[in-house]
Amino acid sequence: MSLIIGAKFFMNKIEYIRQSHKLTNSRLRKWLDTKYQIFNERNHYAALLWKVAAWVIFGMVSFISWLSFVVSIFVDSKYTTHYMECEIANDKLSDVDAYRYLLNKQLEYTRRLSYGSVPPKEQRRIDKTFEYLFSLYPAPNIEEEDPADDRHREVVENIAEVKEIVTAVADYTEKKQEEEAERKEKETALIAQAQKRKESNINRSGFEPIPIDFCPRLTDHQIEILAKNINKIGAFKRDVTAREIELILICKHTEPLQCSHNKLLALLLELLSIDMFITSKWQRVADHYNCFTSKHGKRLTAKDLSSAKQQADIIDSKKYDMITQCIEELKSGK
Repeated sequence: MSLIIGAKFFMNKIEYIRQSHKLTNSRLRKWLDTKYQIFNERNHYAALLWKVAAWVIFGMVSFISWLSFVVSIFVDSKYTTHYMECEIANDKLSDVDAYRYLLNKQLEYTRRLSYGSVPPKEQRRIDKTFEYLFSLYPAPNIEEEDPADDRHREVVENIAEVKEIVTAVADYTEKKQEEEAERKEKETALIAQAQKRKESNINRSGFEPIPIDFCPRLTDHQIEILAKNINKIGAFKRDVTAREIELILICKHTEPLQCSHNKLLALLLELLSIDMFITSKWQRVADHYNCFTSKHGKRLTAKDLSSAKQQADIIDSKKYDMITQCIEELKSGK
């Protein structure tokens, strides 16, 4: 069912300030006049003195009120109770029109909420604001309305749908925020873990020895992506599993992996180090812990890997593109 709600042009900030100032002044004037009537019934001269004092008070309060509303130009207040009440009063809306207006504002807020730019604390405040205003202007009873009012009928019929949309968007936004927070927390933990390993390897003289492993900064999902792409590239003589890659990266492997092309492996490891997925000392680590062998079964030393890295620019362009695509997938985590 399509959701169609009557169009409404919301007032701008200048109109809001003018209307707010007008409402404030009218309420203050009404209160002062009430007090004047009370004084006048008791003593005419006291009432005159009160009238003079009242105008002084009115002038001061009006000026302060005007200044406070001018400040609101620089504040996003269109989802506050006062702002929406002023709009309703400014356009002299009936209860039904006010309800439609609130639905429009709620849909506008829902679209903004879907971008994830509203902090949770602000969301709770705005939700309470709409809850309060909807209690003042509840959904009209369709039986009491003119059956010919199709627009009103459609608004009432879609109340449940509007609420479902708002709830779904709010839940989705909250879920995405939780996922983002969890991702950042894992990333921070990985970086802290790598830094801790690095610091533990530095002795008192300040010399930094060979790291205890490749210092991987990869999640389990990223390791699976890496293993899949390594098999696609054909860097080793056989397909490898994510578990084997994980053991190699932490140097807990039982036997080295045999390369099919040294240059492919060297380029892949170099790009991983450039993007800080592994240590920049990967050549020394691979040599020290006997991580790889050539296609002839010879142990690959740091010198061999360095030489292969220097020749990486002459590898097949298709293979090069596959390796760079692997790095991009690791960055996006997809």
